[in-house]
This record gives sequence, structure tokens and C-alpha cells, in this order.
Amino acid sequence: MRVLDREPYSHILLESDGEWILTFLLGRAVMWDVSVRLTDTEVVALEDGDISIADLIERFSADGSTDEGRQITPAVRPGKDDDSRE
Repeated sequence: MRVLDREPYSHILLESDGEWILTFLLGRAVMWDVSVRLTDTEVVALEDGDISIADLIERFSADGSTDEGRQITPAVRPGKDDDSRE
């Protein structure tokens, strides 16, 4: 598992076995982690700069059906031995 991007208290973008996974905080008074497998279209759009991680988080937060069938439970987080870009 490789960390592609990380913003503390916001999100972690991971790559695992060719799959990109976005884990982000969701909620207001009570916060929880949500992990979503990104589609090939979303990955290309991120790489090309057509969308941002913030755009994806906003889309997933606003419409729960956007990530239907792609959500991973429990949420995915990197382990201490995982590769990091930092």
C-alpha cells in the first residue's frame, strides 16, 4: 500500500494493487472515516488535474449514491510499514 496524498484530519489517498482508495472524514458533531474505491475515470481526472480530492469528497458527501457499491468497510488506513510519499 502506497500513500499518494495525505491531508491530516481530512483525507488519505492510497494505491493498493493498482486500485486507488480515498479515505476521508465525514460527519459534523461525530466524525467517521469513509473509504471509497475510485473509478478509472476519477483516477485519470485526478492525474490530469481536471478534479481535485476536495471535489471528490464534496461529491461523495453530498450524494451517498455516488459511491454506492464502492465503499469499503472497515475504512482503509495505511499501516506504519506502508510506503509513504512523505
